[in-house]
Amino acid sequence: MLLKDKVAIITGATRGIGREILYRLAEEGAKVIGLYANNDTEAKKIQNDFIKRGLSVDFYKGSVVERSYINFVFNEVKEKYGKIDILINNAGITRDNFITQMNEEDWKKVIETNFLGTYTCCTEVIPYMLAQKYGKVINMVSVTGVVGREAQVNYGTSKGAMIGLTRLLSRRYAQEGIYFNTIAPGLIQTEMIDTVPEHKIDNFLQYTNLKRVGTTKEVANAAVYLSSELSDYVSDVVLKVDGGFCR
Repeated sequence: MLLKDKVAIITGATRGIGREILYRLAEEGAKVIGLYANNDTEAKKIQNDFIKRGLSVDFYKGSVVERSYINFVFNEVKEKYGKIDILINNAGITRDNFITQMNEEDWKKVIETNFLGTYTCCTEVIPYMLAQKYGKVINMVSVTGVVGREAQVNYGTSKGAMIGLTRLLSRRYAQEGIYFNTIAPGLIQTEMIDTVPEHKIDNFLQYTNLKRVGTTKEVANAAVYLSSELSDYVSDVVLKVDGGFCR
């Protein structure tokens, strides 16, 4: 097992990519802690499934932008397990539009959840990882944050900001044993794309070399790699899991 006895916290862990990462890290031996905002039903369903599989998971409900909540959760995890090895900042939302049609509320909500939530979690976990002289932090971004997409101005901005934050934190803390990297998925089959019109999916795939939508497991496998010792000489990378998106 690549992650035997590692302690991993995953935000946005009850759906899509976050849920798959939760499962994959647990399958590789990690003790996983899932943070989620609203979906009690899915959290309970996952917990029951983990019990059937002989795996362990802890869930905490709350908002990643509330520092008091994050501080409480991280302290609880440290008290229970003695360490925090891995943090995966996956919590995120979309409120897509062009900049001239973007309303203030949608702009602020996306920036707050995606970027400020990641910032809060990073700043809260750093002291724990500094004390143990080790840690791996993965910030889940998007190809939209890498190349830009006109109709996702708030989402793309938030993900681009996360890439910048990751770079700065990597430069500051790499020599302290803390790894900061990002994963930039392309179009992935999740609940998030179920409402995307087919013509928009076709347009995206037109610029994707593999000409297909990716799976959550393919993204989760990248998270396993960056969480494990296989990536011990990898720092400040944007690992694109996008099927060769080239727009």
